[in-house]
Amino acid sequence: MTESFADIIERARPLIASAPVSDALDQHGFHRQILPPNIRPVDDGTVLFGPVRTGSYRPIWENIENIYDLEIALVDDLKAGEVCVLACGGNLSIGPWGELLSTRARYLNAAGFLTDGAARDVAAIRAMGFPVFTGALSPADTQGRGMMAAKDIPIRIGETDIAPGDIIVGDVDGVVVVPRAAALEVLSTALGKITGERRMRADIEAGMSLAEAFRKHGLL
Repeated sequence: MTESFADIIERARPLIASAPVSDALDQHGFHRQILPPNIRPVDDGTVLFGPVRTGSYRPIWENIENIYDLEIALVDDLKAGEVCVLACGGNLSIGPWGELLSTRARYLNAAGFLTDGAARDVAAIRAMGFPVFTGALSPADTQGRGMMAAKDIPIRIGETDIAPGDIIVGDVDGVVVVPRAAALEVLSTALGKITGERRMRADIEAGMSLAEAFRKHGLL
């Protein structure tokens, strides 16, 4: 029986890591899928994994009425397992995320949040265990600094294009984006690499030399 997209997402969830997925992306010819290294988890122990919902921000310099409406609409519409990704053009003055949005997203069983802008309320977010990845930490609100211009559209962070439905994988090593159309193949390859690495590690722990283990498994 052919494995479905939902099947492989669930099979990958307890095992997934950014490094083997990055290797799998390279193997399948996707070489610009790593997000900028300044985007870090608020809590190093959290993992980001799931299909993305997107929003884009633009800078502003004045107070705007109803500035939060589009952002609220996106967060309230998050489905279980989805990751909210907000592109701020790398503008660290724009801080679109904090405790209250995390609380709502967690209630909806969303899988996490990422921005190349800033986030705040770090202590509260860590306490609730919700995966948040951000380009910076800042106490600043978005009012007078930035507002969401569109949602559920293709966005770009660093050198990586991100479309709604693409799969994002993030951990303490970094963040990668898997194009939706290639997700089955890439994640299957990544899971095979994870299984192979575990077997190789067991051989090394049992005393096998690195050279011999590499000849046997072909992994590094």
